[in-house]
Amino acid sequence: MPVNYISPVEMTHFDTFTLDPINYQPIDIIGLDAACTIIRIVNDSDVDTFISLDGVTDHDYLRAGNDITFNFQLNSQCNNHVSKMRKLAKVYVKGVVPKFGGYIYLIGYFN
Repeated sequence: MPVNYISPVEMTHFDTFTLDPINYQPIDIIGLDAACTIIRIVNDSDVDTFISLDGVTDHDYLRAGNDITFNFQLNSQCNNHVSKMRKLAKVYVKGVVPKFGGYIYLIGYFN
């Protein structure tokens, strides 16, 4: 049942020392705990990374020390329709192994 407030899913993280420059890896192996209307990806490392929503295609680029927010609800077309990233969906990253390391965090909100 839809509600008029959002709740967070548990934040997950990816150790950038395990980044691969060629193959995408999921930030969270299990995927999102709920169908999220908002997700944030925070790159708290010293390397730029590529982001994929299907594990194959380059969809976005996230510079070191920056974050990106996807507000799927902003893309809703009609009244009473909700745009969400499905439950158990995965977000993937790839990039070179950093010198100093760090983490990439995945944060999500659902209603």
